[in-house]
Amino acid sequence: MTIFTTVMRLGSVTAAATALDMAQPSVSKAIALMEHRLGFPLFERIRGRLIPTAQAALVLEEALRIEDELARFDRYLDDVRHLRAGQLRVAATPALALNLLPLAAAMFRRDLPDFGLALDMHLNHEIAGLVERGQYDLGLAVIPTADEREELTVVRRGRIVGVLPTAHPLAAQVAIRWEEIDPAELIYITTDARLVMLLAAGIPDFLNRQQSATETNRYSIAVHLVRQGMGATLVDEFTMIGAAAEGLAVRPFEPELKVSLVMALGARRIARKAVERFVASIHAVLDAERPW
Repeated sequence: MTIFTTVMRLGSVTAAATALDMAQPSVSKAIALMEHRLGFPLFERIRGRLIPTAQAALVLEEALRIEDELARFDRYLDDVRHLRAGQLRVAATPALALNLLPLAAAMFRRDLPDFGLALDMHLNHEIAGLVERGQYDLGLAVIPTADEREELTVVRRGRIVGVLPTAHPLAAQVAIRWEEIDPAELIYITTDARLVMLLAAGIPDFLNRQQSATETNRYSIAVHLVRQGMGATLVDEFTMIGAAAEGLAVRPFEPELKVSLVMALGARRIARKAVERFVASIHAVLDAERPW
């Protein structure tokens, strides 16, 4: 699998052989053996070049996912090997990992300077499962408040907010409503089905977007697009904690659409004290910062 992904990344057997410190015939033999076992070609050989097939592109996607999981497993084994020193492993959604987590991590580091810290980003729907499987000690996600479950601890409840350029006419208002937003300038975020459905339930026309609409699957991208003057967007308020606010206006969205910042907790005893400190740091950040 590693040979295959390396050939796909570098585009040639020669480059892959050099990167893997292998003989070129060994790499070619490994690819041929893989194709034989799979029963379909991974590459077309055209004038001495390897051209990936459509099947190879599909295989690569899954192979990269497995490589990522194996890398996390290797790191987990390393964590177990060094349990005496201790390490806290935290997973969060991309928006939280980019903005809120660094602020909390800085406070945590001041309290526990000798405790190891690993911070990773994952999609909302993946986080609880990753913690349950023991890959992380603490997971942070944002869900509709109506979706709260017993196994998830609520850190803070909040709401959906609108993010606009400071020069936007609606920025002068205390709150913004859907009927005041020009649909042509709305930047849609498609990253999490639960939050999309929350917006759709509170906004009857939300799913009837124009063909020319701008869409992205990352909150951070949407906020940067707003900063570039490309329109306005709707995000959960926790996305804006720690985000650079220059040039942006953040306003409550009406009707109120409730969301919750929740955490999933692992069972590792050795990390319990560190988890408590990190959660306390998150609360301190939330108390100190407000997106509007």
